Amino acid sequence: MRLEDRITRRRQRGGTRRRLVRDLSALAPTTHPDEPTGRGPTLERILDHLDPVFDGDLPSNAHIDGPKGAGKSAVVTSLFEHLSRAVPSQQSVIHTTTRTSGSPTTSFAYVDARDASTEFALLHSTLDALSDESIPSQGVGIEALRDKLGRRVTYDERAIVAVDHVGEPETYAATAAIETLEAVSPHFSVLTVGRTALEDDAGRIGSVSVPRYERHSLVDILVARASDGLARNALTHDATSDVAAWADGDAHDALSALYGAATLAATDGADTITAEHIDAGIDAVPEDGCSLGRVLALPDSRRRVLRAFVALDGADTASVSAATEAIASNPDVSLSAATIRRVLYELSDLGIVRRVSGRDSSDGPGRPATRPIPNFSTLVFRGLDDTDR
Repeated sequence: MRLEDRITRRRQRGGTRRRLVRDLSALAPTTHPDEPTGRGPTLERILDHLDPVFDGDLPSNAHIDGPKGAGKSAVVTSLFEHLSRAVPSQQSVIHTTTRTSGSPTTSFAYVDARDASTEFALLHSTLDALSDESIPSQGVGIEALRDKLGRRVTYDERAIVAVDHVGEPETYAATAAIETLEAVSPHFSVLTVGRTALEDDAGRIGSVSVPRYERHSLVDILVARASDGLARNALTHDATSDVAAWADGDAHDALSALYGAATLAATDGADTITAEHIDAGIDAVPEDGCSLGRVLALPDSRRRVLRAFVALDGADTASVSAATEAIASNPDVSLSAATIRRVLYELSDLGIVRRVSGRDSSDGPGRPATRPIPNFSTLVFRGLDDTDR
């Protein structure tokens, strides 16, 4: 064999070992595909509600509900992205100069309530999503925002806004988000998305409920993500089925387990993801745990405390007091012990950190001994946090 041929074969093989993980982000539970898998009926029901927009009318407000990991955000973000390209908006009309007199246009905007937890933030995020130009967040008052948004959304230039993750701790309630935008302009249609069904005795707000994934749909999701993120044949069908069966219709937890298993397999230098890796990835996902999207949406100060917290082990996590002391010694945190302790309790109240009964530990007089533990997969958090920074 010629030397050039030998070199070519080595290059094609990529060395003596194949690369197990090609793109870890493809397995991330916080990543949404362009085309959601297994949610055709849900897409049709949402399109049925939005159908008036294709006749130039504004649909009524609606609420989409379903459990964690049911694909609500994946469906809404994908649908709104496609609708914004398919339905004439103010921007497309301006660019094409095809608008005829009396023909209203409709814009679509997606807002994450995790990043818009106040009225100012909700109005700012909505205006920013509907505008081509960047909207400053400093030096502008809430009345000015209302005025700008009111002039942007009129009878001739309507808007349909999806407000995702409503009703979570520290996010807007669904009805409050609708009322806030309706108070700015009657030409808003609001589509809220959350885990809890909305009670609407007056029947003013439409409803779409999203069920958990069927197991076969969850297998399809894992296979599709694995084909994008892993080497060929790195994941067996049995392993995929085991993850789907364990996750019980929760795509977030299934992807978290697979992400963790892939991380461990890559660390071991393995060519395939073994049953041991799968078991470890599953064990790293707490039962009834917190969404990684909520964790990554935390403000910087809380996230710094959490980053230091998940790096602790042993005696440093025996109690909240021990964790506080250990985190305070971390030079990357730069917060007082009192602030760190307060943040840990806040994270506990939010369900991001759990406090469980601990042995031989004390958090002070009158307090039961508790040990703080993360309420999410730390394997996934470390990987996503490193990427996000």
